[in-house]
Amino acid sequence: MDFRILSKFAFRLTTLFALVIPFSTLFSFDTEKRLPPHEVPPELQGVGVVEKLGDSIDRNLVFVNEEGKQVKLGDYLEDGKPLLLTLIYYRCPTLCNFHLNGISDVLKQLNWQVGKEFKYVAVSFDPKEKPELAKPKKDAYVKDYGRGDGSGWSFLTGKDPEIKALASSLGFSYKWNPENEQWVHESVAYVITPEGKISRYLKGIMFDERTLRLSLVEASNGKIGDLSDRIALFCFQFDPSKNRYTLYAYNIMRVGAFFTMIALAAFLFRFWKKQNSNINT
Repeated sequence: MDFRILSKFAFRLTTLFALVIPFSTLFSFDTEKRLPPHEVPPELQGVGVVEKLGDSIDRNLVFVNEEGKQVKLGDYLEDGKPLLLTLIYYRCPTLCNFHLNGISDVLKQLNWQVGKEFKYVAVSFDPKEKPELAKPKKDAYVKDYGRGDGSGWSFLTGKDPEIKALASSLGFSYKWNPENEQWVHESVAYVITPEGKISRYLKGIMFDERTLRLSLVEASNGKIGDLSDRIALFCFQFDPSKNRYTLYAYNIMRVGAFFTMIALAAFLFRFWKKQNSNINT
């Protein structure tokens, strides 16, 4: 047999085994050890978010900001503007960084400035973390944001009772995994009204600019944004399954009917005015 043909045959056979063996290992996995459908893995049990829209956070809860100063949550609501709030921990090696990157990206897309139309506050749910961790984290994201002096941003730490009280009011459940020495949690951003009520839950690590904008307009009761934002808020409705605002057909028809009536009234006014002028002449 030709050596080149034999070599090609051997190469193809080796390639075939390289492709087949991993799949054979996958399918040889003991199916009895697999979790039944919809069953939560043990490490994720007790972790999640229960939405409490309309409930209030405790404005008197005391935390420590990145400068080491004690602050109350209510301090961030005194100017009557909404608050974008997240619960993370600063030593998190993966999810929290993805979450903060997503927040940073969407904030850069907004043509508003953090600190003017709204504030952003991150709270660590790890009671062992201190301002020494919070400050460099804040500085890095404020620098990446590239607008303002960072006064609208706060990265807080706190004691366990206050952390648990805030998490409970938000419906946020998390737990420590001793095997990999990490906190197990979900990625959620919360929009809080100036009165301290929970207005919107934005889940995930990537956030839609229009959804965040409309969420903040809604939370402010129309006090931020312009007329186009209020019209958009009327025409869009938040869809929890898609985690974003989607077109609301009924309200779009109402807006369309309204402008049609205005156009018709303008046409009739001009028509009657012209008819009257013809009669007078």
